Amino acid sequence: MARSEKQSERTEAEATDLESYRRLVELQKQMIELSQQHERARREYAALQVAVAREVTAHQGALGRLRLAATKLLKRAPFSFARQLFS
Repeated sequence: MARSEKQSERTEAEATDLESYRRLVELQKQMIELSQQHERARREYAALQVAVAREVTAHQGALGRLRLAATKLLKRAPFSFARQLFS
């Protein structure tokens, strides 16, 4: 009877050890998945940064061109004409 008790305890210990190992493997899988999600999010964030920078540059470029054209127009136009435009 003592022998079967020891064998039973050993089997339970092995099952517990295997369960711990399975849990460890599952946690490692989750870590890998989270790492991949993080990397994907980081790449998407970088792409969004580039897109926003392009839009801001394009917008500033358009405003700059408009400002330059208005300045040229006002330099050519008489002062009274400019005053009429902005009054």
